[in-house]
Amino acid sequence: MITTMLLAFVLSVEPAEADPATPPDIRELLPGVRVGEGFVEFRGTVCADLSHPQTPVVYLELLVTGPDSREHESLVVSGVKPSNLHAGLLAAGLEPGRPVAWRGAKVAHSAEGERVRVEAAMLDDDGEPGAFVDLASWAINKETERRLTEAEGWGLVFAGSMLDEQQGYAADMTGTIIGLTDFGTEVIAAAWDLSPHSAIDEPVWIVDKDRVPAFGTPVVVRITRLETEPKDAKPGEETDEPS
Repeated sequence: MITTMLLAFVLSVEPAEADPATPPDIRELLPGVRVGEGFVEFRGTVCADLSHPQTPVVYLELLVTGPDSREHESLVVSGVKPSNLHAGLLAAGLEPGRPVAWRGAKVAHSAEGERVRVEAAMLDDDGEPGAFVDLASWAINKETERRLTEAEGWGLVFAGSMLDEQQGYAADMTGTIIGLTDFGTEVIAAAWDLSPHSAIDEPVWIVDKDRVPAFGTPVVVRITRLETEPKDAKPGEETDEPS
């Protein structure tokens, strides 16, 4: 249902007027959503703030959040409308699955969907991106100091949030754009089963102060389809080698 409705919307949208600075293989499909073959880009700002002495450690629940939601638990905040992002991913050729479903403290089913890579690049004074890096490389395990990118079971999928005929697209209301823990409403969800509730799963993932750009740094976020199969979900274990 959600795919059919949003795909119909995508096909009805007139492409935005071309920007001379935009590479020819990228087009702005919807406000703030640029689409290429197999990838989508949008802009945001680093919201991880390590400057307060009272909160020198920032625990993470999301990689990217919407404004006025979970900026204090995220790496990047973006004003992109999540349903527009979903439509852009459809236009880029990606197929959504479904987010995790919780039954109390147990998982009814894990997040599903096409596997994706999420990268970010800082923007220079002219608004041009620098080198892209894996967004998850800005997070580490507080106990082991291993990177999130090295964690056994880590991965991201195009889950596609949820659409309710009365309340609309869930991520538009919750701001859950790209997850690290699983709320069940993310556009892009973590492939493992990791609850955001500390009574179920103790939080261990924090912002890496040595890697994350300064608070307020403008960035562009790129979501790209991966052709690999997801790993088995084991959020409590980590690999010996970086993935």
